[in-house]
Amino acid sequence: MKISASLIRAIIIIILLIIVISDFFYIKYMEKKLDNITILTAEADSMIAIKASSFKEPVVVFTADFIDTFYHYSSPFKDGMDFNELIKEYIKNRWSDHYGCGRGTSERKRIHEGIDLFVPENTPVYPLTNFGIVTEVSDNPHYLVQVECERRGGIIDSIKIEYGKTIRILYPEGFTSIYTHLNEVFVELNQTVDRNTVVGLTGLTGNIRNSGKPSHLHLELRDSENRSFDPRNRLRFEQNSAENFIKHIKIDSE
Repeated sequence: MKISASLIRAIIIIILLIIVISDFFYIKYMEKKLDNITILTAEADSMIAIKASSFKEPVVVFTADFIDTFYHYSSPFKDGMDFNELIKEYIKNRWSDHYGCGRGTSERKRIHEGIDLFVPENTPVYPLTNFGIVTEVSDNPHYLVQVECERRGGIIDSIKIEYGKTIRILYPEGFTSIYTHLNEVFVELNQTVDRNTVVGLTGLTGNIRNSGKPSHLHLELRDSENRSFDPRNRLRFEQNSAENFIKHIKIDSE
C-alpha cells in the first residue's frame, strides 16, 4: 500500500500543529507558575517585590528555608556552645586574644585581626555553617599572608605574617572564615563543606611557634573586600528567621 505525498504532508502538518498547540499551553502553564513566585530585591536602598517572569537575565533565588538553614552560625569545634560560651571557655587573655588587640612593633603596628581560641592541640575544626566553599587552603606550615599595618607617621602599609597551615571558607552570607596555625588540613580548594566536615586540626604552625603561646585556633572573619571584622559583631546573633519576616510583611508586587 502506497502512501501519497499529500497524505504524508498532511500528517507532518498535523504533528507540527499538535507540537505548537502543546507548547502554547505549556508556556501558559509555566507563566502561571512563574506568577506565583515573587522575588524580593533592592533598588535605591528600598525593598521591592518583582514577579519572576519579569527577569530577562538568569537570577539565583534564596528561599527562606535556605537562609534560615545556612545563615545559622555555630562553634567551629561543633561542641554545642553559643558564641558567648565559646569566648568564655577558650579566650585566655582579653587584652591579647580578642580582635583589635595590638600587634607588631613600633616601626610597623598592626592589629590582631581575629580571635584566639585556646583548645587542645589536634582538636577537630568544622565550618561555621551548614554549607561553605573552600576558597583558600595551604598545607605549608610557614604559609605567609599579607595583612595591613601602619608605619611611623601614620603611613598605611602591608606586611607578610606567617599564618601556618590555613583554611578559608566562604559562606552563603558572603563572608569568609579563616582558620590558621593548623597542624593538619583535610580539604581541597573549591571543595564544598558542611557542619559534618572536619576541615582540619588545631596546631602549632606559623608564627605561633615563636610567640610562646600554646596551641590555639586563630579565627578571622573577612568580608567580600577581604576586610577583617570582629567576630563578636556577627557570631553573637541568634539564628535568623527569614520565614518569620516573610509571614509578617505585606508584599505589593509589580
